[in-house]
Amino acid sequence: MATRSERYGNATLRWEASKDGGFAGTVISNGRRGDVLTDESEDRLLIRLRNEAGKLEPNYVGMDGAIARFLEFMPGGLRGERSVSEEQEYKRTASAELNSVLPLEAALQATEREAETLRKARVWLNILSPFESMHMKQVLENSEGPAFIRAAAKFAAGAYASGIQGMENSLKKYGRQSWPKATYFGYLWRPMENMFCKPNVTQDFAQRIGHEFQYVYEPAISERVYLSLLDLANHTLTAIRSLGAEDYIDVQSFIYVVGGYTEQDRPA
Repeated sequence: MATRSERYGNATLRWEASKDGGFAGTVISNGRRGDVLTDESEDRLLIRLRNEAGKLEPNYVGMDGAIARFLEFMPGGLRGERSVSEEQEYKRTASAELNSVLPLEAALQATEREAETLRKARVWLNILSPFESMHMKQVLENSEGPAFIRAAAKFAAGAYASGIQGMENSLKKYGRQSWPKATYFGYLWRPMENMFCKPNVTQDFAQRIGHEFQYVYEPAISERVYLSLLDLANHTLTAIRSLGAEDYIDVQSFIYVVGGYTEQDRPA
């Protein structure tokens, strides 16, 4: 096997088959080579090399550092006094409301009646900008509304590619698609399986823990980027279960604090 390479942020990964039948590789950054890593699996070696490259980013603190930063702002953690529990509660209320008035199974067969129900439901949270909420409500008021709901439901059920395309087709007359719009209803329907994406804060968080999402992300909605987001969310959920995390609502709150809070948000 010839030596292969991959650009990863500001670094270059290089690897090749080793004489013992496994694979060996290194990270090159600013003309310097890192330690040589070896692994029997090429895919696993690439994950390890990307993790090493992620540590070179200036904001890198690792997951332990991210947890420490979160607790600086939220000493009560995910629950209790001075925590994110209050803002999480309204997300869980909206999730329960959505699943009550328009279950995912019904949304997959949505008609104009379901579009009207969704437009009036108490599910419009401020994690969407006012413009994004207005845009989506406009779609639901018009003939594209049922198709938009069906596409969002497909996305929530795991048919990412067709769901993305369907949502974009329905929304294009009313403005630009965005990651918050694309991931909003899937997140509320199934917060154990689907993640909400605020791009800037999520990229910041990914850089802090060295995750590939910081490089994979692009504004165009795609299955590839969403799968990277789910990997980031799952990795984070596993790491913060010790804080009481149960689902991606907890994860999104954690990411927002770590990636979005500033010195002005620190408790007195």
